[in-house]
Amino acid sequence: MRSLAAASLILVSSHAPAADLVSAVPDRFVGEWNASLSDCGTDRNDSRLRIEKSHITYWESDGPVKAVVSEGRYEIALILHLSGEGETWIATEHFKLSENGEELTSVNLPGEGFVRRRCPRSQLPPTSASGR
Repeated sequence: MRSLAAASLILVSSHAPAADLVSAVPDRFVGEWNASLSDCGTDRNDSRLRIEKSHITYWESDGPVKAVVSEGRYEIALILHLSGEGETWIATEHFKLSENGEELTSVNLPGEGFVRRRCPRSQLPPTSASGR
């Protein structure tokens, strides 16, 4: 009976997708992302998202990345401790990166997700002095 249970566990685990806990957001996801490239480097659009190795900034909230799980080269899930407008909360985010690295889809909600485009580095303001 034990050998059947062990064999079942091996069989199930060999078909499960591989997801790895990693120490920081992989470089390929780091940068500023916007729905419209014309809004890069500005605060004109509420789709603005800035991802750093251990910090994330949205339109009206930001906070540290507490955990990163990577599945393959193009998919991550984050656990975040966000604050904004006098409130703090824990949130999750699930991102898929296009193969060319130029589009980032937020897939938290059912459906096709929300697509942002990578801003050119030349249009970005310097990172904050807080060491994020």
